[in-house]
Formats: sequence, structure tokens, C-alpha cells
Amino acid sequence: MIRVLDDLIQVLTQKGVIRVTDLPPAAQAKLMDRTQAREALGGLSQLIDEDEGGLI
Repeated sequence: MIRVLDDLIQVLTQKGVIRVTDLPPAAQAKLMDRTQAREALGGLSQLIDEDEGGLI
């Protein structure tokens, strides 16, 4: 569920609905930490295996 929330915040910031600075400082720090960790693990590109035939 946290990953979904992270993705939602990312989409809202990209669309200009909210800014990261609108969030409390502690939330900003956690969001940045999680974003950096996801990027270090390959970002969203590692979620889907192109060789798989279906979604599930």
C-alpha cells in the first residue's frame, strides 16, 4: 500500500496538483528516502518482466 501512495504522490506532483514542499518536513524526508531507494533498485522498470505472457 505504501508503494501505491508513493506513486500517487509522484503523479500528483508531476501534474502540479501538489508540491513536495506542501508536505510536512518529516514526510518530505521519508518520500525522498523512498524515492532514492526505488531508483537504486531500478525504479519502476524492474516491476514488469517483458518475457511474461500475462499480467498475473
